[in-house]
Amino acid sequence: MKFKMIKYIFLSLFFSMLTACTGSAGQKASQTVVLELDLSFADPAWNGKVIPKDQQCQEFGGNGSSPPIKVKDIPVQANKLIIEFSDGTYAPCDNGGHGIVSYQLKQGSKEIVVPSIPGQTFDIPSGFEMIKEHCGKNLNMKRGAYIGPCPGIGNQYYLIVKAVYEAPDKSENLLLGKGRLEMGTYQY
Repeated sequence: MKFKMIKYIFLSLFFSMLTACTGSAGQKASQTVVLELDLSFADPAWNGKVIPKDQQCQEFGGNGSSPPIKVKDIPVQANKLIIEFSDGTYAPCDNGGHGIVSYQLKQGSKEIVVPSIPGQTFDIPSGFEMIKEHCGKNLNMKRGAYIGPCPGIGNQYYLIVKAVYEAPDKSENLLLGKGRLEMGTYQY
């Protein structure tokens, strides 16, 4: 009797946990756990407080390259990173308005340094793909995949990195990890 009760409790707990994880016994989970990516700058000129003087857009005298980014804790199933550059204080250029690019990952990468890409050009390094052109095209600025911070003294810039599994037919991306990194404030 005691054994049957323990067995019943164990099986009840098991199926309760299975249902909680999958939605109901035997169904595929509709949502995946999204892990927190560990993000930092690979270049000490980027400190997250102030945009480096030479990294603003070309129209304001800068070089405008994106910061190289260290990405750690990448889920092993991820095969691509999506990087969204944004101006959080200027709505037309928020939510990836400074450009959205993807970066191909090698199988099983757990941590990498995403290299810098030049600003205001479509000529981006191998391994990158442009997803969305920067918002400067609407402001008569030189076009491209990414635009450095500008103008707007006091504007706050950030980036979002998403680790995804992209299906072989490119039909969908499964979000596996996500992180946010403050790029800094524009002060020139």
